Amino acid sequence: MPAPQLTFQASRTGISSAAGFDSVSVTFSADMAYTQFQCRATKSGEAYGVDVGALVASFSYTPANTPRTFEIYDEHLLRGDGDYRISLFALGEDGAWNDNHLFLPSGDSGLVTVDGAYFLCVR
Repeated sequence: MPAPQLTFQASRTGISSAAGFDSVSVTFSADMAYTQFQCRATKSGEAYGVDVGALVASFSYTPANTPRTFEIYDEHLLRGDGDYRISLFALGEDGAWNDNHLFLPSGDSGLVTVDGAYFLCVR
């Protein structure tokens, strides 16, 4: 069975310490039930993945197509100013995690589809 596929919407694409701009609201759902969910924040260019970085939000068992909402605040971005990767991970009932990173073979800059979109991979 494949890993859950996530869809999400965010209220903004940037966060700062300025009042009124210090958080972003994220709503997501998965196409199948999941037993665990993690949202992680890591500084751009640093290691990321399941259990890596600052845990921003987590959920336990959730049925398929059930929307969940959480907030990301500027204090979740522990390493100061700069770009952060916000990663969403869900563990399917069969034990497979989805992964939202680009699939980059060793020595390659990435794989793209005919229309220029990057491939995503499941691990």
